[in-house]
Amino acid sequence: MKFVRPVVYVVMAGLIGGGTFLLSSKEALSSTQNRPANLPTAYIEANQVAASFKAGGRVTEILVKEGDTVKKGQVLARIQSQEIEAKVAQAKAAVALSQGKIAEAKGAEATAQAKKQQGQEAVTLTAETAEKQVKQAEAVVKAAQTKVDALKNGARPEEKKQAEIQLNATKEVFQTAEESYNRVKKMKEEGLVAQTDVDKAKVSYEEAKAKYEVAQQQYALAQQGPRVEEIQAAEAQVEQAKAAVELAKANMDQVKIRQGDVNAAQASIQQAQGAVKSAQSGQQQAQAAQSEAETYLSYTELLAPSDGIIISQSAQLGEMVGSGFPVFTMETSADTKWARFYLKETDAAGLKTGDTVTVKVTANGAAVTGKVSTVAPAADFAVKKATQNASDTDIRSFGVKVELSQLPESVLTGMTVQWEGKAGDTVAP
Repeated sequence: MKFVRPVVYVVMAGLIGGGTFLLSSKEALSSTQNRPANLPTAYIEANQVAASFKAGGRVTEILVKEGDTVKKGQVLARIQSQEIEAKVAQAKAAVALSQGKIAEAKGAEATAQAKKQQGQEAVTLTAETAEKQVKQAEAVVKAAQTKVDALKNGARPEEKKQAEIQLNATKEVFQTAEESYNRVKKMKEEGLVAQTDVDKAKVSYEEAKAKYEVAQQQYALAQQGPRVEEIQAAEAQVEQAKAAVELAKANMDQVKIRQGDVNAAQASIQQAQGAVKSAQSGQQQAQAAQSEAETYLSYTELLAPSDGIIISQSAQLGEMVGSGFPVFTMETSADTKWARFYLKETDAAGLKTGDTVTVKVTANGAAVTGKVSTVAPAADFAVKKATQNASDTDIRSFGVKVELSQLPESVLTGMTVQWEGKAGDTVAP
């Protein structure tokens, strides 16, 4: 009896353990039978871009590291730029110099325009004055000659009349000469005429004054009667008047001189305008050189091509890199992530672009909805080879790309996902 009870306990324990094992085995078998077998898997992928310098150089700054989130246009790194910065400064100096030349040429043009305007005014004034002086001098000659003739004929009344006419004519000439002389002096003060013009006007004024005084004397003598002295004086007056005519005609030549000044000013204007165009062309070239230098300067900064995460870094501080060398590799965050499954042709049949499907993240079992973006138009590789049976054939696979726009933040690129099928379908055991 002492050994019966332990034996009973052992037998009971064995029965309980055996029942438990059979129950768990049945549940495990049932679970295995209900789970789909050989479901295809893929891993989550994302678009990647390389960030490269547009120009080669030595890396002087690295501003991000692997794992950093960056924004489009953010500066990631820099290469040596002192030489290019010097070229930019040189180009800016050339632009400033060309602008100074333009201002200088425009100033010369403005000065030439002012000289031309002054010359044209002087031409007009000289022509008008000279023509008037000629007419006045010819009138004086005529009056003086009439007086001489009257004196020689002894026509005293006529002499008196002529003397009066002569007096009035010389008075008019004198007043005109005086006005002309005053006008020329004013123009000299304004810089419109030369001193020689003032001197000539003064000579004409003095001559007209002297003739006027002579006419006054002759008029007084005419009141007394003709004398030999009067006739001689009248003849002298004729000669003086003729000389005044020649002088007035000589003054007409001054018009040509003034016109020459105008032509010279016009030539200066054209020369200054050519200098302006040349300076403007130089400015355009300098600005183009500045723009080119600033463009190259911008190449010394490496900018993020898009929003994303730095995956890898391929260059180190101080290292020489060439144009186009991928300094960083980025995973873009603006694009939708995706997975590419290779389905048996029996499973791919009926799928089309735009279909909604379900995949499962194996890391946490989360079900994620995706959309078929492409279905390969041709088969890829065989997932099952035909046996020796006559009716057996190969089973080939088709690539199916699924966009996963609703991934949780906890799901990372590279994680494995399992195909579940179209949304709403039940996967057969």
